[in-house]
Amino acid sequence: MRQNMIRNRTADQQAGILAALGDLLRSQEVRTRLISHITLRMTGLPVWDPAVSELDIYGLGGQVATVTIDQKHKPCRFLIKLPKSGTVVPLSTVDQPQSTVRWIAGWANGRTR
Repeated sequence: MRQNMIRNRTADQQAGILAALGDLLRSQEVRTRLISHITLRMTGLPVWDPAVSELDIYGLGGQVATVTIDQKHKPCRFLIKLPKSGTVVPLSTVDQPQSTVRWIAGWANGRTR
């Protein structure tokens, strides 16, 4: 079976990073849900399959954000998208998730950054 690639990280690596971020957030009493979208194509040619993982964040009033990984820039960063406004905010690098956890936990629980 061919492995899906997203730039320099596989889809499984991206999902694993977001799952670990979700675990860290849950330890801070933030509700999360990991979603992986993988599109399979039946073809004999090598194709870049779209594969995306998202971490939904829930706060006091339901879903408040979606976290993804920005694969287009180096270093790779977490991106948080606010569903009501569509605003996308870049957060810390994937290799340094501590400030992302603090920011999201404070924000989702109604505290300031």
